[in-house]
Amino acid sequence: MEDYTSKYIGEHVELWLYGGEPSQEGTLTAFCIVGDVQHVELNSHILVPLVNVAGLHCISRCDSPGEEHWPPPTLGDDLDELDS
Repeated sequence: MEDYTSKYIGEHVELWLYGGEPSQEGTLTAFCIVGDVQHVELNSHILVPLVNVAGLHCISRCDSPGEEHWPPPTLGDDLDELDS
């Protein structure tokens, strides 16, 4: 199994969160463990618990033009259902 823990470090990413919360966007600076909980760190200071992350989109590697490429239609539908 491939280890992805450092694959996107330094890339510009967008995190989609469960529960209809706004997405977080920034530079992925670390994956870390705080108090036995795995976190994603953005911009060297924003910690997001991994259990709250519905998806991660690497903006800096995206070849799709425009704003309509993310979230994928199925993820967007799932996020709408969570809001209900």
